Amino acid sequence: MDKYAHRLHDWLESGEFGLNVRLAAHIGALTRDSSGRRGGAKKRGDRRQSFMRWWTQPVDPSRLVLPGPLHGPQQWAARYYFYPWRVKREAKRADLVHVLDHSYAHMIEKAGRRPVVVTVHDLMPVVVLRSPTETWREGWREGVRTRVLRQALKALRQADAYIVGTQWLKHELATWLGNDKNIHVVPFGVDRAFFSESPVAGARERWRRDWRIPEDAFVVLHVGSTVDRKNVPLVIQTVARLRTQTDAYLLQVGGRFTAEQEQLIDRLDLRKYVRSVAAADETTLRRAYRVADVLLFPSLYEGFGFPVLEAFASGLPVVTSGAGGLKEVGGDAAIVVEGRDPAAYMEALERLGEDSDEREELIEKGWARARQFTWQRTAMMTAALYKPLF
Repeated sequence: MDKYAHRLHDWLESGEFGLNVRLAAHIGALTRDSSGRRGGAKKRGDRRQSFMRWWTQPVDPSRLVLPGPLHGPQQWAARYYFYPWRVKREAKRADLVHVLDHSYAHMIEKAGRRPVVVTVHDLMPVVVLRSPTETWREGWREGVRTRVLRQALKALRQADAYIVGTQWLKHELATWLGNDKNIHVVPFGVDRAFFSESPVAGARERWRRDWRIPEDAFVVLHVGSTVDRKNVPLVIQTVARLRTQTDAYLLQVGGRFTAEQEQLIDRLDLRKYVRSVAAADETTLRRAYRVADVLLFPSLYEGFGFPVLEAFASGLPVVTSGAGGLKEVGGDAAIVVEGRDPAAYMEALERLGEDSDEREELIEKGWARARQFTWQRTAMMTAALYKPLF
């Protein structure tokens, strides 16, 4: 979601739309490119600087509420005290307030009488409250989180307009709100860099060596977190089945395996064939798409699905569940596998490995599909939504 915030702010601030855009709090540089070192590696001094405690970092009051990275108590202090205070102050000088992430819907009450637009990325808070797990019911932390989610959802209903990335999510939000008159579908964009990343001769092989992956291996990529809805166990099981037919590897980027997932990897004897990059900068992410042979994205719930578009733009075929907004975003450029059977996913991956014509057709369709999603268009549609609310 920080990527959405970054890109929308940058394009709206470009001046093309006649808007003066102010941030109530600085957006962390989580999606900025690395300094260009090979593999995203950092010198010791750089690593030490990256993990400076928040209270030791310089504060620029014009840009920051609290310097990051924020974890634990300081994260809660920022979200529920310092950010709302800053929004209340900045809203007095604004014509409109845009909350860029629905999980910050509690900011709405700080906007005063200013109209508020909220971008809703998904309705996971609703899903969680309707279907709590046993773990969710236990402990004071879960109790606090439940109360916070309920307060955020109560505040969310007070927005003047909503932005969603897909028609599917518009329907879901309209069902929850009771009407769809203030819900606007504004598709998100894909960064141009994914198209322009053209590796020099031998780069793909060199990057594979960096990750200790053989040049002729079939690499299955999964991008994103490893929370339950991402269906990572199915990814692991599918790769294990695929290994009975070919030299398959799993490359996980953007999330750390849970203890249960680690146990599954060991139980299936996959440890030697799994590579994981828990935190990746944009350069490393683009290289991962270029190293892989397919993106496997069997998520059980997605409001949009950035990895699908990024894979398309990178020339990588996609096999996905089509859940939530994924089928809408993928269009006819992705292979959609219904259900949760690893055998069905393995069959789809085998087809891509054996049928070069289908693979090339999907790559071409993916390129064309990704080019329909631009941040300029996202900003233009968002600016058009703002103006009637002023």
